[in-house]
Order: sequence, then structure tokens, then C-alpha cells
Amino acid sequence: MARLGDTREQIMDRAADLLMSRGFNGFSYSDISSYLGVKNAAVHYHFPAKTDLALALIDEYRKVLRRGTAEFMAYGGSALAQLEGFFAFTAQQCQLGRCICPFGAFSVDYSELPVELQKATRSFMEESMRWLTKVMEVGRQSGEFGFDGDARARALVVMSTLQGARQLARIHEVEILDQVINRIRQDFGIAT
Repeated sequence: MARLGDTREQIMDRAADLLMSRGFNGFSYSDISSYLGVKNAAVHYHFPAKTDLALALIDEYRKVLRRGTAEFMAYGGSALAQLEGFFAFTAQQCQLGRCICPFGAFSVDYSELPVELQKATRSFMEESMRWLTKVMEVGRQSGEFGFDGDARARALVVMSTLQGARQLARIHEVEILDQVINRIRQDFGIAT
């Protein structure tokens, strides 16, 4: 029998898979419980409402981002290492079958999401953009990579390009993501 913590993690893992493949409105607690072989009540025990589950997923994504970026945001460091870490994380998620990023998954149903979930999604996106903007600024200042123009605009181009490449990877295989990442490296003058 699974421990309660394990059940919660399994619920979140299955919900993340369903979110990435179907969007927020494309799955129900029944899809989770039947897959895990538990009753719907087990899902409701951990997450009384679907919004609670989605907020827990966003919180988990935020923790993953913070674990990988906290030191950089506080003290600086290698922007190239941060960017390459982002590329590696993105590729790993695609290889695990999660080619759609959380922003893309929530954006499918964004106008229909509860206001609380819209705010959490927007907040997470802004936090991610602040980090990536700092990576762009530090990378340009340190000479680790080069580009013209506004750092936030460049961060938005990188984020949206990777998001689009992840979606294309669902159709054209993961190798397309590698091609796009290499193109971004070339655009920044990063040796591949």
C-alpha cells in the first residue's frame, strides 16, 4: 500500500502528465484515480478542488525553478551555466514526454481558468521572465554571449521560441528541440 505522501506525489505526477497532454479542462479526477487505481475520494483528500491541484503543480514548478536559480538571482554567477541548465531542463522534460511547458498547458484554457489560477500562472510566468531577463543581462555584461536590444525582449524571444519548439517536438520528435536550442546558441555566439 502506498504511503499518503506517495499518493499525493503520484496524483501530482499524473495530473502534470494530463495537464501537458490535454490542458487543464481536458481531464478530471476520474482520469487520475482510474489510472492510479484509487478512488476519487483519495484525490479529493489531497486536493479538495481541481484548482488546489493546479496551484500545487504551479508551486512545484516554482520550487524547481527556484532550486536551479536562487543562488544566481542572489549572487550572480555564470549566465551561460543558467541558460544551459534551462536548455537541459527543457530537453529532459520533452524526453519524459512532457513537451508542453506549464505556461503552454495553462494558456490553452487560460480565459476559462479560475481567477486565482490565472493569477498564479501569470505570477509564475513573471518570475520566470525576471530570472531569464537577468540571465540575458548578466550574460551580455560578462561577455558570455551577445545580442542587441533589450534583455527582457530577448528573454521573451528565448522563452517563446523554446515553448514553440516544445510543441513542435510533439509532432516532429525531440530532435527539433535540439536544433532550436543550437540555433539559439549560435545566435548568442555560444560555441556548440
